[in-house]
Amino acid sequence: MTIILTDQMLEEAAKVAGGLHTSFSGVLELPNVAGRRASTLSNELGVGRMTCQRITKLGKLTRDDSAPGPRLLAELPGVSGLRQFLDALLKQGTPRSALLGAQEAVDAFDLYLRDLGVSQTAFASALLLHDAAADPERRCQQRRKLFDAASAVTGQSADATISMMALQARERQDFNFEQIAVRGYSGMRASESAMPIRLPINMAYSDYRNITGDEAAREPQALVELFCTSPLPSIDSRIIKQQHLAHLVDPAHIPTGEPFDCFATQHNLWNVTGGGPHKAIWLYVDYPTRHCTFDLYVPHGMEQMNVVSGDCHLWGTSLLAPPEDLWMTRFADQIEFTRLGTGTENAVSSAYTRHRELTEHMFEHHGWDPAKFVGFRCEMTFPVWRSGLCIVLEAK
Repeated sequence: MTIILTDQMLEEAAKVAGGLHTSFSGVLELPNVAGRRASTLSNELGVGRMTCQRITKLGKLTRDDSAPGPRLLAELPGVSGLRQFLDALLKQGTPRSALLGAQEAVDAFDLYLRDLGVSQTAFASALLLHDAAADPERRCQQRRKLFDAASAVTGQSADATISMMALQARERQDFNFEQIAVRGYSGMRASESAMPIRLPINMAYSDYRNITGDEAAREPQALVELFCTSPLPSIDSRIIKQQHLAHLVDPAHIPTGEPFDCFATQHNLWNVTGGGPHKAIWLYVDYPTRHCTFDLYVPHGMEQMNVVSGDCHLWGTSLLAPPEDLWMTRFADQIEFTRLGTGTENAVSSAYTRHRELTEHMFEHHGWDPAKFVGFRCEMTFPVWRSGLCIVLEAK
């Protein structure tokens, strides 16, 4: 059975590989070894040619000044082959002191494999699987397959899912936080059989508790017509449970497969009281999308008081688990988290050419000065459908 290599296992493997690389590089500089071809060493020492070839490759690593990693443990001969090589050098007259470091490194290699309970071949197989899973390009290809499948099943897809918001503390009656937000899609496509497309606004959590009901006053959404396709698709305003106001796009009135852009803006008030220092804003990936961008702007003072980070989780695996419960819901394949800096100068996005313009419109429409805010961004190409992108503020 193939084992799953953890980060700690790989760190230990790198240390073992470093010891083997250093010690055997020294062995390759010994007078009776230096400059000899693998075939010559094989004949002189009576050791298999393949074993000698794999050991002499260390000389190239030394010349390239490459730092060895766990992969070296799969490329070198096994423990028995390494010991056979060193024993042959001893029989040929090499001083034992000159080989002591290499022998200790081989012992460490042997102990490492024994602790894992695997052979070198099994370790190499596990490492191959780990490298394939950790390769960013391969991961993106895998997520693209999920995108294609989800698009076919749901009859919906978007070139870009975009959400942006600004948040600030504000002392108002019954509420202490104020938010402006824009949510929408670029290049959205839908078939007649698809479910209606919803334009929700981000969800907020304070120490794992959903802020809703009387704690949140959500004003009706307003379409950002300047950035919507003209003529607009058929759009209906609905009140979802607990006053979650949203616009719905009915695919029945959209030519099948014809892309359209649709964005809405909204002004919200929240009452965030009590509890601990943890606040989180969520963007759920409702529809299969090629790219997702989630921006949050906070005042300079709020940034200085909090550590801001990004995360990506599976949406709704357990109703009892808090959304930020890392061990239960967190994806290994994470989003790219960026500090955009002050204002909207760095708000451009390759996924949507009008992203900065849309951001500037959000601030201008609500009369907020973007120069007073610092932006943060979570983004991902082919995000997992029904996942959630999260920006977390933790008090320092």
